Amino acid sequence: MKVIIRDELHAIQPVIRVTVENAVRNLLSNSVCSKEDIKEVVKSYADVAKESQREVIQQASLAQSSKNVVETVVRKMDADKVEREKRRTNVVVLNAPEPDKESSSEEKNKEDSNFCSKSLGIPAKDIAVCWRAGKADESNPEYCRPLIIKLKNEELANEWTKDGRGHKTASGHWINKDLCAADRKASFLSREERRKRQQKKN
Repeated sequence: MKVIIRDELHAIQPVIRVTVENAVRNLLSNSVCSKEDIKEVVKSYADVAKESQREVIQQASLAQSSKNVVETVVRKMDADKVEREKRRTNVVVLNAPEPDKESSSEEKNKEDSNFCSKSLGIPAKDIAVCWRAGKADESNPEYCRPLIIKLKNEELANEWTKDGRGHKTASGHWINKDLCAADRKASFLSREERRKRQQKKN
């Protein structure tokens, strides 16, 4: 079955991009999906798929036809596009000190807000809300959960992340875009490719 699916994927590669673009346009509203967004979505998935063909074939082995394969990809891209839209004004900071665990939720939020303005230098007027991603790891008191900061607009998010390249503050903390899982994977693969090319040069 895997061999059949591999052959099917190879045969439909020339039409997958067009199929996906049309599906994203039809399934999402114009306010969410622009031509540039579509190009960005397709590019990130193309990068991921290039390095993860074995994983795609393994998952696709459960499908019954090429149509099911395409529909599965489109549904996944649809979900990631919505997730990307939800995060477009978010930035993330790693290794931000955790608030005192004995503090109340309100006090913890206040501590995180003060960290954003005093340590990171982000004006309070530019922040809509901030919160911690995930649950605290009581077995590892040194672990700090990622601090997510939702800014008032996308322009501010681009400004504080240097248009997605990342910004290192005076406190030594990096402010990066809050990427969805697909974009994080695509970014990781891109960094790995650059690292391998650099190693070859050396």
